[in-house]
Amino acid sequence: MEQSKPTVLVLGSFHMSEHEELFSKKRQAEIEDVAAKLIEFQPTKIAVEMTAEKNGLLNRQYQEFMAGQFSLELNEIDQIGFRIASRLRHDQLYAVDWMGKSRMGYGEVDQWGKENQPELHKEIYDGIFLPELSSEKSVLEYYRELNDPVWLAKVHKMYLNMARIGEFNNYVGMNWLSWWYERNLIIFSNLTRLMSTDSERILFIVGCSHSSIITKFLEESGMCEIAEPLRYLSYRYLE
Repeated sequence: MEQSKPTVLVLGSFHMSEHEELFSKKRQAEIEDVAAKLIEFQPTKIAVEMTAEKNGLLNRQYQEFMAGQFSLELNEIDQIGFRIASRLRHDQLYAVDWMGKSRMGYGEVDQWGKENQPELHKEIYDGIFLPELSSEKSVLEYYRELNDPVWLAKVHKMYLNMARIGEFNNYVGMNWLSWWYERNLIIFSNLTRLMSTDSERILFIVGCSHSSIITKFLEESGMCEIAEPLRYLSYRYLE
């Protein structure tokens, strides 16, 4: 049965560059396992968290990798994206991110909230934590935690409530949050440009903090169907 709309799977990832141990034989096998499960989604296109103006660089490196002239670097674009794209013989990947300037950094907003609205700051961040990749945890298990919809909903709620930091005519939280929403809306817009046919199946690999907001934009647009990451990250893939 043919799809009536394009389908998008938003894979929330961690930044692999922060984990040198991922180059070990054990971890590389675990990454291969994650890639193999995501191949079951059968993506027709793979989009990644790289700014659109670097699309040429992205695909030069991908073509070099396909020619055996480029070693995978320690990042999720290479380790997950390149692996899957090469297995499926894709011609290219797609850079869809944007990184304009914000009026205030996230850390500055966080510090202002701690100093000026400590009770609100505590309320916003209460119960928020980032799962960690421990030695006892496989990469697959870690990806399952990072794509858990309950945890992602808490992260989305935290970002939304940052709009409350500040006061009348001094909207401190919005100094950063307006940039955050603009960035994710641009990513959403770029993803829609990849939906050339109803049969399109797009895998988007992005930092997990983006997962919920981009998924909501995609759902609310009515342009596509959403594939659940955990369906493909299960220990045994179920049709």
